[in-house]
Amino acid sequence: LALLFLCAEAEGFALCHMPALQTQVFQYRIWDVNQKSLYLRNDQLVAGHLQGANAALEEKVFWVPNRAFEPARLPVILGIQNGTRCLA
Repeated sequence: LALLFLCAEAEGFALCHMPALQTQVFQYRIWDVNQKSLYLRNDQLVAGHLQGANAALEEKVFWVPNRAFEPARLPVILGIQNGTRCLA
């Protein structure tokens, strides 16, 4: 499944307590090849076509490199809702 990533401004957002080496949080909008956006429905992350007023439901995905855990494998932490909820 091909994903398109469009970078958005991430200034002003902070995730929990970041490792000392962390300097930047990244925020992306993610679509699939059918232009479906990610949004929460019944506390589950789903993909769907959002139009009009529903476009505000789109979840931005925040990610930050996790340099404290196996840095050679380049792990990341993913979150939604302005970084307050983690994806697992």
